Amino acid sequence: MLELELSPLLIALASAMLVSALYLLLGFRRYIYSVRRHVTADSQQPLPDDNSSYPPLSVIVYSEDDAANLEILLPQILEQDYPAPFEVIVVNDGQVDATKDVIARLEQRYTNLYMTFTPLESRALSRKKLALTLGIKAAKYSIVVNTSGSCQVPSPLWLRSIGSCFAPSTEVVIAYAAPCSMDETPHPRRRLHAFDQVRDSIEWLSWAIAGRPYRGSCHNIAYRRELFFRNKGFSRSLDLKWGDDDVFVSEVAHSNNTAVQLSQASMLLEVQSAPAAAHRIEKLRRNYTASRLNHHARLFFSTCSWAWWILFGTAIALGYFGWPSVIPAAAAAVVTLATWLVIMLSWKRTSLALWSRPLFLTVPWFMFIHPLYTFYYNLKGRGSRGSNLTWE
Repeated sequence: MLELELSPLLIALASAMLVSALYLLLGFRRYIYSVRRHVTADSQQPLPDDNSSYPPLSVIVYSEDDAANLEILLPQILEQDYPAPFEVIVVNDGQVDATKDVIARLEQRYTNLYMTFTPLESRALSRKKLALTLGIKAAKYSIVVNTSGSCQVPSPLWLRSIGSCFAPSTEVVIAYAAPCSMDETPHPRRRLHAFDQVRDSIEWLSWAIAGRPYRGSCHNIAYRRELFFRNKGFSRSLDLKWGDDDVFVSEVAHSNNTAVQLSQASMLLEVQSAPAAAHRIEKLRRNYTASRLNHHARLFFSTCSWAWWILFGTAIALGYFGWPSVIPAAAAAVVTLATWLVIMLSWKRTSLALWSRPLFLTVPWFMFIHPLYTFYYNLKGRGSRGSNLTWE
């Protein structure tokens, strides 16, 4: 059983297995690790003491039926430890009266709080893009920080973290917002959703860290007003209801004008009352707008999923065709398990850095089913085309 006779088939299978393992370890793991390393580095980097390092800011809060959460969010923003002038503009696109009441109460305490709203008759447009455009036009400072009324700000240094990134050449700052479920009811796909969300975040964050930004988070992103108007706002994607944070970023961001800020202080929480529904809607929207983005990141991470299948398949085949010798099976088991373990450890640490579930033992299984999971949503998205377009 310890004798081994090499054949062309065994050599081909072993080569495919080793190439897949190296592809995952040197490629996929490197991008996973780059996100955690960036979080650690940014968190350890002290913020500047010089107040001149912080530019005046206009914070745009897009609110769609978020009156209850605005009671929490707005004081968290308005009481930020920020040494430069800043204003907060709430753009209301939903419960006009309820949000008005919240703003009216808070305006008595904060003189730098303002509100505008989207006209109710503007139904043939992307209401969110219209809302953001109105907010940016109303802003009096040259840098706008965009967030949503569904978010919360854990750190009083959030604006310092964002504002300190704006060097003279910086026009875009990409930051992160972690989903936060308000529903503790057990859900059979909660871990899968957490895996998919972290994988998606690793994809666009690692690409931005590598100097190839193509997407951001609408809950936590900043850019210069002049850049927005120079690009003619969202004019190139007015047929889409969404895409304000991915299509727009893909149009204006590049390695020379974009900074990525991932310190713990810079991260926000996106509060979700119905996380399963929120995940499904977000998945369908992102899949649809992805056709207008750079495909390199999605292609690379898709090949990593298939490399995972090839690694496992060739390991099984080596054991089968190498029998009765146990050497091929043992070598395949060592290579496969070692690769899995390295990826699992790296994934767990990065998940924790992104304030998500620390998945470990379930990572191999989710890696297997993720291509099928994505394919399912691609098929489902074809039937919901009209929900993503302004003219249907």
